[in-house]
Amino acid sequence: MGLMNTIRKNPSILIVSIGLAMAGFILMDMINSGGPGNSNQFTLGEVDGERIDWQVFSETEGRMYGNSSDENFYERKEQLWNFFVDRILIERLARDLGLGIGEAEMEDLQFGNNLSPVIQRNFANPTTGMLDRNQLNNIKQAIESDQLPADLKVFWEEQEREISKERLQSKIGTMVSKAMYVPSWQAELIHQQRNQRCEAAYVRIPFDAIGDDQVKVTDKDLEAYLQENAKRFTLDEETRAVRFVSFEVAPSSADSAALIQGLEELRAPFRDAENDTLFVENNYGSMDDAYVTKEVFTTESVDSLFAAPVGSVFGPFIESNQFMMAKIRGKMVVPDSVKARHILIQAKDPASIAQAQATLDSLKGVLEAGKVSFDTLAFQYGQDATRTSGGDLGYAAAGSMVKPFNDLIFYRAQEGKLYTVTTDFGVHLVEVTGRKFIENKTGIQIALLREPIAPSEETQKRAYQQALELVSKHRTLEELENASKNAKDWVLESSPLFRKNDYRLGLLGQGSAAREIIQWAFQQDETGGVSPDVYSFEEPQLNYVNRYMVVALDRINPAGLPKLENIRTELESIVRAQAKGKKIAERIGSQTDLATIAANFSAKVDTATNFNFANTFMTGLGNEPKFIAAVTSLNAGAFCKPVIGNNGVFVALVLNKPTENPPANVAQIRQQMAMGKANSVPFRFAEAMRKKADIEDNRSNFF
Repeated sequence: MGLMNTIRKNPSILIVSIGLAMAGFILMDMINSGGPGNSNQFTLGEVDGERIDWQVFSETEGRMYGNSSDENFYERKEQLWNFFVDRILIERLARDLGLGIGEAEMEDLQFGNNLSPVIQRNFANPTTGMLDRNQLNNIKQAIESDQLPADLKVFWEEQEREISKERLQSKIGTMVSKAMYVPSWQAELIHQQRNQRCEAAYVRIPFDAIGDDQVKVTDKDLEAYLQENAKRFTLDEETRAVRFVSFEVAPSSADSAALIQGLEELRAPFRDAENDTLFVENNYGSMDDAYVTKEVFTTESVDSLFAAPVGSVFGPFIESNQFMMAKIRGKMVVPDSVKARHILIQAKDPASIAQAQATLDSLKGVLEAGKVSFDTLAFQYGQDATRTSGGDLGYAAAGSMVKPFNDLIFYRAQEGKLYTVTTDFGVHLVEVTGRKFIENKTGIQIALLREPIAPSEETQKRAYQQALELVSKHRTLEELENASKNAKDWVLESSPLFRKNDYRLGLLGQGSAAREIIQWAFQQDETGGVSPDVYSFEEPQLNYVNRYMVVALDRINPAGLPKLENIRTELESIVRAQAKGKKIAERIGSQTDLATIAANFSAKVDTATNFNFANTFMTGLGNEPKFIAAVTSLNAGAFCKPVIGNNGVFVALVLNKPTENPPANVAQIRQQMAMGKANSVPFRFAEAMRKKADIEDNRSNFF
């Protein structure tokens, strides 16, 4: 039991580890040998013909996250799905390549000097982030003596699979990285592109210099652009989109008045309370020993707050979307920095903290009696790097130390006196040895009562009734569109495209409501229907409904090149801008005087300096690769003819372009390029494997 208690004290082992599902794999074996799992209803997906079982996946998820329903719930599901997929693909590829992991290598990855990142993560001390070797050694001894508890055996066996997957992926990635080569000519070209910097005067004419009525965009134009840019618009999988009406739930003036009134009723008892700590606890407030300065607040009433006398109650005022009422408990001029020294005895559990406290109390008595120097005791008893410098911490700015230590030296400690304080690092014996006052800012110590500015239940119910009434009256998208023309208190909006396993809806956010809308959309056979449900989105911090939504299915885009009608709006915007660009270029014609061109379009002449071909982004212009490529290909004094870019039409005069560059360090450039490519392998390798694999994804049938 002692070993298990050790493991249970480190929750990261059970929370973070991916491979925790041995019991699930045992269940899968039972299912595959004739149980009910032979039915496709338990198949979450297949990867090149290998099943991912729903019950195994669910078991793993439950043991990892406890079926958590927080805001990262769906993101965790996706991460777990990717792990299952990647493990199958990596193990299969490793077998094909003849790669494996021997017993000695696995031993080294688990307990040796070449520890796996999985071990380093799972057995890191949650406070210090450092590896806990004691836990590893205890487990190793238990394994060798065959005394490892049953549930820890399950964990360890699955952890080995995760270590194996990570190690094999690392080996394959290394093979790919080693295969990368940068030839000399390419290194020299990269050097030239990086170092041949230009300076140019230019004019940017925005597309809206030409009115929409001056260009005509036909279906033939749109179809031609779609075919020319087929790769850009081709979809790997089906996407859909909805149109929606959003009823925002905002607190009414009556709601705010009620919240203020509630605080006002507490003013007198708050002012007269003898025990501020107890009062704020009973009224869901907060209190801090720190003295805060004006910069902490955003309220317009900050000057009045700091002018209030000690003992008075100020407010209500608005801060961080809350009504607040503050009791002024003290004022002081806050030092800009404080110099201190300490003797730290590291301690984590109550017993070691009590022992450390007793030791430091004894040292405090010895120091106060003048029997020994602080430096001597710091060197003898200190347990951090400052012991060799007499415990000296130097000058520290406010907030740079852990809070209990910071609050002591800045707000409570008197210079030259000894104090003890407990932090996450252990117990400290502290002496302040200096203070600097430069700005002489006044800080106030306050107790706070808070009321989040949230809508009442009545206000939420009223918004829900509006949404419910809209759903009951309009059952098709066409009806919603017609009604929106005369609507005064709502508008019909469009969502971005989404896939069947997505859990985000653009700016609407993520979570269960977004996921429910996506699931409903993919259950429909055709567009135009309105969902019978009203979907509610919650404010994440305060957990009240801040939006009710009515949705209708607007578009279905099958995998492959979409139909023109499905992306007409996006294409029209692009093609119209290009058509305007051509008209602007025609109007410029053969003109080469930048000032004249700028005057003709009510634009201005600007200067771009120190840019090169290797960087397509320009400050103030955005990403303009065509323009940069055109300018950097010219010599000094040359005029750049009109270029239709992403954000307008450009003309330019090259002012300066050095003809000589420093000699290229080919070896160094090769190393830099190879390192950059190698660093991207872990991120792009898994994505490339998934694209190549035959993956059947049934997740949307389950969650």
